[in-house]
Amino acid sequence: MIFGGTTEGRMAAEWCSSHNIHALYCVATETGFLSFSGIMTLVGRLDSDGIEALILRETPVLVIDATHPYAVEVKENIKTACDKTSTRRIRITREIGDTSGCQKFSGPDELIPWIAQREGIVFVTTGVKEAPLFTHIDGFAERIYFRMLPSVEGLKTCLELGYKPAHLILMWGPFSRDLNRAMFSAAGASILVTKESGAPGGFAEKISAARDLGMQIALLSRPKPPAGEAEGSLESTLALLEKYVCSAGLRECV
Repeated sequence: MIFGGTTEGRMAAEWCSSHNIHALYCVATETGFLSFSGIMTLVGRLDSDGIEALILRETPVLVIDATHPYAVEVKENIKTACDKTSTRRIRITREIGDTSGCQKFSGPDELIPWIAQREGIVFVTTGVKEAPLFTHIDGFAERIYFRMLPSVEGLKTCLELGYKPAHLILMWGPFSRDLNRAMFSAAGASILVTKESGAPGGFAEKISAARDLGMQIALLSRPKPPAGEAEGSLESTLALLEKYVCSAGLRECV
């Protein structure tokens, strides 16, 4: 059972498909739907009770948490459900890129006042879940450009919050350095707000483009995992998965 909606989740599902391992791929929205041989996709948001019920119904031998590094609530829900059902779990993490010269913030309580004290256009790439936060900035409709994944739900949310349609960019990334620079320049932005999303999120390209333009860069820091929580890269997770499926007799291994 793979909880994904990310590059790592897709690659884990693709690995399972290519190795004839049947898997259930769980994503929150339709944008994460996959179509691989031997892979079933379940779309919908689940709380810990829902995940626990799903595990009890499907009885997976292994759960892979490949959710986004900032998806704190769902990660905790997965952990709780696995602990309660005594199901083995692997959690994938991402390396953090070069953050030198960036202003880091542990949460919106620090970030929003910092932006409010500065002038200029702000280009936000944090994701639609954070859209309500920036409405607390005076003149946000004029100052904020918001880039997010293309979804009707996300667009509706931002319009209802009062964002200008012309300031909403719905595109599927990651984006090249040149394209980021073109977008930031077209918006006339002097501040970039983003997350430490790692290589799959195009982090390096965003930061490089902002530096090219002399922009200030504000980072919402990645949540720290709970004490004692083991994490591994995609590569190490797939290597561990290879050993696990062989030792468990899930397929023949050479």
